Amino acid sequence: MDIKFKDFEGPLDLLLHLVSKYEVDIYDVPLVEVIEQYLAYIATLQAMKLEIAGEYMVMASQLMLIKSRKLLPKMVEEISYEDDLEADLLSQIEEYKRFKALGQELAAQHDQRAKFYSKPKTELISDEMELKYDKTVVDLFLAFSKVMADKQDSFNDSHTTVAADQYRIEDMMAYVEERFSQKKRLTLSELFEASQNTAEMLTIFLASLELIKRQYLTVHQEENFGEITLMKEVA
Repeated sequence: MDIKFKDFEGPLDLLLHLVSKYEVDIYDVPLVEVIEQYLAYIATLQAMKLEIAGEYMVMASQLMLIKSRKLLPKMVEEISYEDDLEADLLSQIEEYKRFKALGQELAAQHDQRAKFYSKPKTELISDEMELKYDKTVVDLFLAFSKVMADKQDSFNDSHTTVAADQYRIEDMMAYVEERFSQKKRLTLSELFEASQNTAEMLTIFLASLELIKRQYLTVHQEENFGEITLMKEVA
């Protein structure tokens, strides 16, 4: 099974996506929370052995530096190096937002103008799976990244579990279906609460995506960054 996630145009595009979820001015967002979500996203991609462009890793190292400096106690009351880094990052995101909006406006004008000219027939192919309730795979993936990051400490503390060499998506689809035969609604946290290692979580996640694609499950989220709830589709 080949499941593709939405590709961001770069690390600033991913950061802008995370920042925009707060629906406040860029300079008012809780930067540490945004950084943690970015790092969790990258860590999950790595765990899934998906290819990550080098620019994402460079940004990750910069964000880790900003986060570490922001968490240190203030020793002097003056503009520090960390403030310069933070201000520069927010400025980059704001500038990227302006250029992206301009690009979208130009693209809209191009589409409008194209209506007046004939052009060869093109095949429309979309790799992005749209979920119900105006949610996308990205929203589900970000929520999963948070759940996996929260469980990582418990995995590290466990020394008794031996991970299986391989988990099959087909087997995990049957497992998820069994869970929903007992209960019609489950949050992501509940779905993964019995998972013993990262590999098992990843396979259950991919199995859940396939069941969503087949419309066996639907997805609901009350608010941005809120808990994701999976529900069995009523026949």
